[in-house]
Amino acid sequence: MNELFEFSASPGTSVEGTTETWKVLSVEDDQSYQDVIALALANFTFMGKKIELIKANSAAQAATVLSRHRDISLILLDIIMETDDAGFYLIDTVRNILGDSLVRIVLLTGQPGINPRQKAVQDYDIAEYWNKADLDAEKLTSIVMSNLRTWQMSHELYAARRGLQMIVDASRALTAKQDVDAFAQTVLEEIAQVISVPNSGGIICALTSDGEQPYTDIPIVAASQHFRPLINTELAHVFSLYPTIVRDTIKEAIATCIDTKQHVFDKNFSVLFFDTSQFDDRKYLMLIDSPNSLDDSHVSLLQVFAENISSGFVNQALMDRLSQLAYLDMDFNLQNRNWLIRELNQLNVAQRNACSLLLFRLQNLDATEMMVGHHYANDIRKALVVSLKAQFPTGTLIASWDEDTVAVVFSRTKLPKIYEIEQFRALPLHVDTVEIQQQVQVGILHFSDIPSLSINQVAIVANLALNKAKFRNLHVLEFDTHMLDTLAQRMNILSELKTAISEQQGFYLALQPKVDMQNGQPVGFEALLRWQKPDGTLCPPCDFIPIAEASGMSLELSELVLHMTVQIIRQFQNAGYSLPVSFNLAYNDVSHPAIYQAIESFIKTGQVKPSMLEIEITESQATQDYQLLNPVLSKLIKLGVNVSIDDFGTGYSSLSQLTNLVATTIKVDRQFVHDLTSPNRENALHVIQMIARVAHRFNFDVIAEGIESKEQERLLLENDFKFAQGFLYAKPMPLADALDWLTDHHRGPK
Repeated sequence: MNELFEFSASPGTSVEGTTETWKVLSVEDDQSYQDVIALALANFTFMGKKIELIKANSAAQAATVLSRHRDISLILLDIIMETDDAGFYLIDTVRNILGDSLVRIVLLTGQPGINPRQKAVQDYDIAEYWNKADLDAEKLTSIVMSNLRTWQMSHELYAARRGLQMIVDASRALTAKQDVDAFAQTVLEEIAQVISVPNSGGIICALTSDGEQPYTDIPIVAASQHFRPLINTELAHVFSLYPTIVRDTIKEAIATCIDTKQHVFDKNFSVLFFDTSQFDDRKYLMLIDSPNSLDDSHVSLLQVFAENISSGFVNQALMDRLSQLAYLDMDFNLQNRNWLIRELNQLNVAQRNACSLLLFRLQNLDATEMMVGHHYANDIRKALVVSLKAQFPTGTLIASWDEDTVAVVFSRTKLPKIYEIEQFRALPLHVDTVEIQQQVQVGILHFSDIPSLSINQVAIVANLALNKAKFRNLHVLEFDTHMLDTLAQRMNILSELKTAISEQQGFYLALQPKVDMQNGQPVGFEALLRWQKPDGTLCPPCDFIPIAEASGMSLELSELVLHMTVQIIRQFQNAGYSLPVSFNLAYNDVSHPAIYQAIESFIKTGQVKPSMLEIEITESQATQDYQLLNPVLSKLIKLGVNVSIDDFGTGYSSLSQLTNLVATTIKVDRQFVHDLTSPNRENALHVIQMIARVAHRFNFDVIAEGIESKEQERLLLENDFKFAQGFLYAKPMPLADALDWLTDHHRGPK
């Protein structure tokens, strides 16, 4: 048979057991002294190996020898040969050019008055320095033995470090695998690298946890190289490749490994055992075969790597278990939506477009659960699954969609007719032999109608449509393209919005003036965020602001609005106008520390006066979250920043909370201003008067929004309103137009 592992030494190394001699290089230009060295080492033996003496009569010749023999352990070097520095040039070649840091170097000289430079000895790691006249045969062999022992120890340390590094590298490769089978296959590929045996092979078998399976019948789940054809066969096929005596030895080792649940290491083979039955009901057996006896270092590396493999098998089993849990609805005892989406993603476009998705939703299941408990509600869920499988056995995929909905994917050719679905809805469900009549709502979606949407987008559309059906009280609803168009529009806005925010492109502030109604003079501006899309169209704030908030991008927008507001105030100042500018923040951003810190930084660095900044929050924010907002708003007011309550009056209950509100200004909602000139005039007038009295009582400034006529202005003035904002004075406009407007309407000192 082809052998699994054939060990060979790496270039520049020599492992005991893989070579029969120690290689020693003698560099000496005195031939007579060369003969003396050869005679002294002729019968030398160390650790069971003799000396192979290689001779060179110059530094240049020695360099050639070293380039061809990378496994030399010791160099006996005459320091002075063809030149006084020849020996040191050779040493530099060994250490810095050949890169051999392990070979031992002993310097010899026949000129007692000449000593090597101390720094050179230290820099090049020279072992010893001797006068030839002081050396006899016994002393020379002692020096050689000492340095060979040092080389052997150094080499073993080097090999250990190298082996451990290979284990680290191999472990990284194993970690990248996503399932147990792929992991097992990679183990076989990496283990050969750990012990420096490329193109090797091996097998891994999977055992059942009960242990009753005959080991000859154990299936092979992974194999490499020449063993690869044995994947998905039984272990008995491997035994047939061995001669009887080897076969019996391996069988005995496997039996011992299974019984003791311990690795078995032998000089000619190893059997490794890995137990993951706690997580996936499996155990693994690995056979590593080697015709050449493994040395102790290789066995040690296998032992260390086996621990990493064991941890890897456990981790993979855990990941498989977690994956199983991620794709299983425990209440339904059925695959869940994530699993269904994964399966649909694995279909090609043509296959998916030939399918339809049906969602069966149990109506009012949450109320049922509250009244009779989770257990009974879960039985209803399970009964729905049983009924679906019985009534529609041709469904290709079935999965839990959410807590009260089951999804079934049908081929369009097997899709139930509407009347069949209605008949199914009329069928009772059976729970504990009791028939119950549970209302079921059905949504139908054809993938061919939405070829451009991803599966995740389809899931969103399906949920939106089913919720719409519930709102309309429809029993069976086929999802229409209008829903898809709405989603597509939202997704496009989201995509373009992400780009616009990241690049800070397309956004600007439209400025609407606030005026003193008595003289028409501007007293400030409100900054309103606008977004011009790449195609030049304006996207309404009511479209992109909710999307930004829902997708977690509102804070970036709020920070951008703050920055742009500060810049506008500075541009007003440069033009000679000292007017405050108010700006709106997203609902969740008012209390975010980043906003306060940014405002504080602008003020402390002198970029803006605090009195020029005004934050606008809605009445609903102020009254609903006042316990959260008040500390933040108090800090802002303490800085000198103004705070305005927008849309005031829409929640009458908030009037009782005015004493708790932290604000400087109240902005009366435009609806009350509009009603001043409508049939509901008297009621609106009473509200206006009440707000004016309350504002005066608690020392709030008051601004009326939405002024469109002189009649509205007159009524407000008659009821002690001074400041207003609306189309009567100006619509929101870009900065350049606002500056022009100020030129026409601002009187007196700037």
